[in-house]
Amino acid sequence: MKSAATEIDYVRVINRTRLELESAGNPSYVVVVVDAAGEPHLAPMVFSTIGPAADHAQRLGPSLGEGERVVVVSRSAASRRALFTVLDPKTLRKLHERNEVIEETFSETQGPL
Repeated sequence: MKSAATEIDYVRVINRTRLELESAGNPSYVVVVVDAAGEPHLAPMVFSTIGPAADHAQRLGPSLGEGERVVVVSRSAASRRALFTVLDPKTLRKLHERNEVIEETFSETQGPL
């Protein structure tokens, strides 16, 4: 039998949260409910610290349906790297981590075109 943690498509969850987290600033946290079909649904608020995000996720726990899970996704960036982390809201244990290079446009590099 698979554990519930292995049933989540973490890349799909991160890709679904990417725009909200990138536009919210650094660091940022969003609560995600993953339904029984694996579809991620974001809470309407992005948090700047883990405490309120984890509290919100735990409040959602009792209302979850059969096969649903709640996780917190965070994004932090430093230099040219962004780190996305999927966390269990009860224990704050890392379930998945993804390190990415932040792409720059030509205008941001200020080099010759």
